[in-house]
Amino acid sequence: MVAVSPLLQRRLLSTGVTKTHHKPHRQWSIKQVKKSNFADTLEDIKSHVSNSDFVAVSLQNTGFYAAPWQRVSPFDTADTAYLKAKYAAERFQVLHFAVCPFTVRASKVTAYPYNFHLFPRAELKMEMPSYSFYCQTSSLISMARQGFDFNSCINDGISYLSREQESAAKIQIGNPILAKNVTESTSIHSIADSVFIERIKSHIKNWKKTCKETSTRKEDALVRSLRKLVLGNEEYDSRPCMNIDVCSERQAQLVVEMLQEFADDVVPLIIPAKGGATRAVRVVLTSSKEDKDLLQGKLQNDEQELVKKIRGFREVIDLISASQKPVVTHGSLNDLTFIHSKFIAPSASYSG
Repeated sequence: MVAVSPLLQRRLLSTGVTKTHHKPHRQWSIKQVKKSNFADTLEDIKSHVSNSDFVAVSLQNTGFYAAPWQRVSPFDTADTAYLKAKYAAERFQVLHFAVCPFTVRASKVTAYPYNFHLFPRAELKMEMPSYSFYCQTSSLISMARQGFDFNSCINDGISYLSREQESAAKIQIGNPILAKNVTESTSIHSIADSVFIERIKSHIKNWKKTCKETSTRKEDALVRSLRKLVLGNEEYDSRPCMNIDVCSERQAQLVVEMLQEFADDVVPLIIPAKGGATRAVRVVLTSSKEDKDLLQGKLQNDEQELVKKIRGFREVIDLISASQKPVVTHGSLNDLTFIHSKFIAPSASYSG
């Protein structure tokens, strides 16, 4: 591990004047990352962080402390210093996040600097409260003197949700989730459980039989619509489906376990309720194994795209955390407190 002084770190982060292994006579220019090129940049930084020896980070915030007595001093205890940093992190916002993976080979240090421009916005349009934060004129003037483009940050800055906000957003969106990794319960079924399972199983058998018989019949569109209305049949992505309402997570588990008997052509989906519990299990009938694989692949892709949209810049935070690489910063207490407040825990000014 190579010790990097704060002055050297700031100089490397701001200039990026280091040589790359593949182009020994050229400099690695600073990559300016915004919403428009964020997706294309993820693979590059993922590779650089994975191959690095340590990662330097530097934050530019809209402010730190409202008064001199709120600043961390050498006389503060650890608890007092943290509370002061937490107070600032909950009130001010991060607009610029620099990430610089370093590799050390013999006497050669290589830096790959990235400047991420952030701006919290409610892109999911879920009627959640708007973000609000304080600004200090001295901090904004300092950023402006360094050439920070506030107009580009507001219009093209990368948004994000913290981990706890992501969980709340998924619940509020309420999209069906593919039921996977189902293991049979080891607990003994009660009489009520057995009656519930047999009733649902019989219902599904009759429903499947009706769907298959209807698909082979040539019926008028009006008759087909009336049949669906009477039988309670619905469609999910042009496939027949039905919802099984459940009163508890136990019932949801029993339904998903029972559906393993119909695994050849049935795909179970979990429909979450507002509070995070399971509201119902949606059963989708597919026409073949190929059709089932196609549906499952689409559901997985949709879930991954939604997660990426929800996480935003937090993908980078999770990437650095998962790499387990040493992190170097010139203001560890302040920077790490801001990182926790914005990307891990819920923000004080934003609640789902």
